[in-house]
Amino acid sequence: MISLALPKGSLERRALQLFEAAGLRVRRSSESSYRGTIDYGNMTRVAFYKPREIPSLIESGSFDLGLTGADWVEESGAKVEVVEAFDYSRHSEKPWRLVLAVPTDHAATCVTDLVDGVRVATEYPNTSRRFLEAAGRRAEVVVSYGVTEAKIPELADVMVDVVETGHSLRQNNLRVIETIKTCGAQLIANPVAYEDKGKRDVIRNVARLLRAAWVGPAHVLLTVRVPAERLPEAALAMPADSWRAGSSLADENTVVLQGVLQKRDVPATIGALLSAGALDVTESGVGMLASDTARA
Repeated sequence: MISLALPKGSLERRALQLFEAAGLRVRRSSESSYRGTIDYGNMTRVAFYKPREIPSLIESGSFDLGLTGADWVEESGAKVEVVEAFDYSRHSEKPWRLVLAVPTDHAATCVTDLVDGVRVATEYPNTSRRFLEAAGRRAEVVVSYGVTEAKIPELADVMVDVVETGHSLRQNNLRVIETIKTCGAQLIANPVAYEDKGKRDVIRNVARLLRAAWVGPAHVLLTVRVPAERLPEAALAMPADSWRAGSSLADENTVVLQGVLQKRDVPATIGALLSAGALDVTESGVGMLASDTARA
């Protein structure tokens, strides 16, 4: 049997949407329930915990599989297997950031501008200490349990916290001077469970289903026709995970390329491909038939 820990709170809604889109609907008695089930294979036990708790629960073997933020995996230092990663946040298809922020009237423009003894408020004391030590700065870390912006200036001079849009920072007269880590959701597994072939097969299948569900709405498939002599330039403009589909049936001197990329990168990528000599670029929904074509 595979047990699963899902995040309660800010990441909960997106996690449930992702699992349902993958055909892995979590069934529970009410939205406030901390227990549930998934009708898939041997996955019979689902429980909800704060994202910060999940890495340690997975490391200890209390659960085989979990979904949480990359920031909490790093903060905990838990020894887990990262099976899959998803670059979405609470409100968008973009990852969030763990940042160092100061008051807008602060003189610092980077971490090395901070004076020794600076007070740093954060929910991420371990990550913050490692970051500050690597920058050669001695600091007093003030552990925060939420609403970290309110700790400045009475309890701390600067802060380390996560931002998605930056709206809350601006409202509290703070500005970012360093990005410590870019974070998304991670599907993590207990190393012992992952070594068990039966459990590993189920875990990998769950990861594939989630990946397919996440890629669908957030990404598009580009199909590109390019003259063979312009292939090197066009290949450089293609998304990282791309492949050569072969030659055009109508013209053996024309090469067909395909690749999947995030929707936000489509305009810049199509522009680069057309500049590189592409004859046309077809944009298709992943797993869908609808498409639009851009031509040189």
